[in-house]
Amino acid sequence: MSKRKITVAVSGLNNIDSPGPGIPVIRALKESEFFDVRIIGLSYENLEPGLYMRDLVDKSYSIPLPSSGTSTLLERLRYIHDMEAIDVIIPNFDAELHSFIKLANQLKADFGIETCLPTQEQFESRHKSVLYNFGVERSQGSF
Repeated sequence: MSKRKITVAVSGLNNIDSPGPGIPVIRALKESEFFDVRIIGLSYENLEPGLYMRDLVDKSYSIPLPSSGTSTLLERLRYIHDMEAIDVIIPNFDAELHSFIKLANQLKADFGIETCLPTQEQFESRHKSVLYNFGVERSQGSF
């Protein structure tokens, strides 16, 4: 059976004692029996070790910090997509999730890029400030 070719952009490429989650995600994708995966590394810093792991990351690009705003991120992703034809983006840092969630529909509509993200409601429900309410609802049998 031939594998489907797919290009996946992944962030979180730090691979030190406290690794970023991107490298394990990439390793799992590379082991897929269904996909021939080409990995595009997305990095906030030029010294993230994952950028230089050529056996895992096929091409890498820097992206703006989440504090730069979604319009700056969108423009950078547009450029990267024009160069690499991204099929899927998997963001891996909590700090970037809000920006990617806000852009998910536009990425799909404008570029055909799928994302692996929670909804805004799901994202907000995991905040520590609402954890008590989550526990109360579950203890009352509300699933």
